[in-house]
Amino acid sequence: MKAININLYEHLDNQEVQLELDIFDPYEPVNTAQIIPFKPKVEWDESAITDLREGLLCNTLRSLVDGRTGVATKDESMAWLMSNDIDPFSFVVCCSELGYNPETLREQTLFTLNRLNTKSNNS
Repeated sequence: MKAININLYEHLDNQEVQLELDIFDPYEPVNTAQIIPFKPKVEWDESAITDLREGLLCNTLRSLVDGRTGVATKDESMAWLMSNDIDPFSFVVCCSELGYNPETLREQTLFTLNRLNTKSNNS
């Protein structure tokens, strides 16, 4: 298939404008449509969801104490930690489903972050 050519011809005697579209090259065979099968639907079982929640919680907490983590990522992680939203992968749901008390884990995390910030400011 070649690019679309658009030619405008203006007929001065009756002031008409004609639009000509050359979409297919006359010597190029037209390809027929191909049927592409859908990818199989991914089924999540409870253990996979639990693993994902655990990974999200651990990686988020790790990013908060890692000095190499950027400010935007830390801000996003802190907002997630401080949120009381109830969504499938919110902090509260991840903690509850993994057997942690969200308030206790939040307090311990904030205590640890304050301690780390105090140490780095004294250095």
